[in-house]
Amino acid sequence: MESRGTLYKPGFTWRAALAILFASVTILPVNLYLSLVAGATIAAAASYITLILFTEVALLMGSSISKQEAFIIFTMSSVVAASPVYINFVYRSFFVESPITRIFKDPYTGKPLPEVIPSFWAPPPSSPAHTVRSFLHPDWIAPQLISHFQYGILFIIQEIALTIICSMLYNEVERLPFPLADVTSQLITTIVERPRERMGMFLAATLASGFYSFLAYGVPTLTYGLFGVQMQLVPVPWIDLTTGYLGVEKVLPGAILGISTDPMTFVAGFILPLRTLTYMLIGSVTVWILGNWMALTVFRDFFPEWANEWSRGMSIPLVLQRSMLRVWLAPHIGVTVGLALATLASSSSSIIKSLKTLARVKEVGSYSSLPTLLAMYLGATFLSVLIFHYLVPDFPVWLAAALSIGFSFLNALVATRVRGETTITISIPYVWWGAILLSGYPKVDAFFFSPVIGGGLAPSWVESLRVAELTETKQTDFFKAFVYAFALYTVFSFIFVSFFWMMAPIPSSVYPWTIIQWPIQAMIEGMWYTRQITVRADLILGFAALAFALGVLQKALRAIGIPFDAIALLTGTQVIPTSTITMLLGGVVGHYLLRRAMGKERWEYYRLTIAAGVATGMGLVVGVLSAFALIFKTAWIKPY
Repeated sequence: MESRGTLYKPGFTWRAALAILFASVTILPVNLYLSLVAGATIAAAASYITLILFTEVALLMGSSISKQEAFIIFTMSSVVAASPVYINFVYRSFFVESPITRIFKDPYTGKPLPEVIPSFWAPPPSSPAHTVRSFLHPDWIAPQLISHFQYGILFIIQEIALTIICSMLYNEVERLPFPLADVTSQLITTIVERPRERMGMFLAATLASGFYSFLAYGVPTLTYGLFGVQMQLVPVPWIDLTTGYLGVEKVLPGAILGISTDPMTFVAGFILPLRTLTYMLIGSVTVWILGNWMALTVFRDFFPEWANEWSRGMSIPLVLQRSMLRVWLAPHIGVTVGLALATLASSSSSIIKSLKTLARVKEVGSYSSLPTLLAMYLGATFLSVLIFHYLVPDFPVWLAAALSIGFSFLNALVATRVRGETTITISIPYVWWGAILLSGYPKVDAFFFSPVIGGGLAPSWVESLRVAELTETKQTDFFKAFVYAFALYTVFSFIFVSFFWMMAPIPSSVYPWTIIQWPIQAMIEGMWYTRQITVRADLILGFAALAFALGVLQKALRAIGIPFDAIALLTGTQVIPTSTITMLLGGVVGHYLLRRAMGKERWEYYRLTIAAGVATGMGLVVGVLSAFALIFKTAWIKPY
């Protein structure tokens, strides 16, 4: 809530709006093209590129960007530069036409999968819409309108309500640390105001990070573009210790082990307590090293699919994908539910206090009154359930409503707390699909459409509201800017995806990554739709009980002075060791070596500035390299 003692200023000005439009027109198509040809993204780099560019242009014109405008530019540039939503419609066209999906038979009707895909999801296989490759074809009207209304308008309304409720709880009542919010505010303030006492350290960190990022990302990009041979000096995104000569599979088959080479993962250790980092590593090792190994050996009869699918030589992505589908999907859902219930139990007084505060006000800052929030949340939710019930009438409507209302709230509650304490964003995949399998619903139509199940944006949005507070920006401007950015994102997604689709079919050799990734994605989805993936209710209930017990234990132990951290421990179970090991290494280097070298007070003063500089250096280098990659890719088709 915006405090009365601080003068909060608007950040969504014409200059911020122009910067967001610039990112939409220039960076979004670059990001789209890179994702199609190489599976890469520069959405995060867009924030740094746009902010620094407009800051420098303003200075050249004898003006300056305020830190409030900088906050809006920084947060919204990544929104408009994200992977365009319309590429999902192109994938739907591929899925309907692909011979891969025809291999799968719908268990309910016995027909090939493409023949039972509902027309509100994609035009039928016989439609000329797939041949003309145009979203303006009449058969695309219903899929576009339904998707935009359900997963655009209604989803955003639900997320705004959840964000305000969670912000009141975690920014006001409990006041979680949100370490990355401090880093972002330091970055914005340093770039805009350029305080002398911080600029030296900021520039040093930026240069060091930029040099490292050039070695890690630049050398392979340039050598491949110039000579056709990729020289990899630094393994990206990790050093894979799962397979190979030093592979952990020789000792613990099925385990995942590696070290992340991402500089921001290392720097995260600078800003988190060592206790949190240690508990996260324990949770990560328990699941992805010991758990994967035991599921493959001791409990192989309990997880036969995992035992059959694992083989020596599988890399980290393959082991992660298969073990997630075959072992950890149900436990992760259970952990989230159990942690949510434990949060409700331990924070019930804070939640009640937050709701009472919202109930007493008509509108304070960005916090609307409780009746307004309930109207937004329940209205969007119920409408989405009604639309779903109309299109998928045979699915149990009570289950759809329970997930849309209940799980969305619990998901926002838990994920925001985790983000506020650990900087990690947790996301449980396939929750809706798992619910379909557990319900026993036999038809395939529910896999292609769902009610709004939210809570996924609330953690980062609540963190952004903390950044708004730290930069003295009106928090309502964040939501206004997001609506504007989302509108631009949707429009330019339509324009640029249509352009690339008209240029050449997707997938095709013109867009190499789609040839590799889309068939794999289609096969995995086909396995879900034809019930070749199982979700076990006993594992969900068992791990929910375990997570709830650990949450209760945390409160009991902390009451007697024992610093047990169930949140960090359970969060670590959803993060592979490549990240938790590197984060702990960063924590050890920061808390022991750098703090000792710089002095405790100086380290505490500059550590956030160092983290901001590292993020800036990496963002700028990745952005520039992406431009080179685009040039190389556009020149690879020779006229001979």
